[in-house]
Amino acid sequence: MGIRAVINAPDWSPKHHRGEAKCRDESLTPSRRRDIFFSDETFALDVCNGTYDGAICPRRAECLHVAMVNRENYGIWGGMTPEARLALRMRYPAMPERWTWHPPSDDVTPEQQETQWPHAS
Repeated sequence: MGIRAVINAPDWSPKHHRGEAKCRDESLTPSRRRDIFFSDETFALDVCNGTYDGAICPRRAECLHVAMVNRENYGIWGGMTPEARLALRMRYPAMPERWTWHPPSDDVTPEQQETQWPHAS
């Protein structure tokens, strides 16, 4: 029995109309010695969410969707840690239209952030 993706990953290359995914940058390309998206979560989050260079990955939403549907348990996908993706899935089970995420702004308190989306009933 093998692992099978529910949906295949989209074309992350620069040919796509939204542009190339930031994880495909040559300086970030995984190697046998280093893969920031699995070993250095803080840096990977900074790259994906734009705190590293000021530009959010143009493919972040698609990446998160692929990870959520395929139940990726490891690494940074769509700018979220495995724990954050699990929390999102638990909060909105069977509601993929709610499986979106944006970096929280500094001026939003945790209470406001919590009430931003009503709990699923």
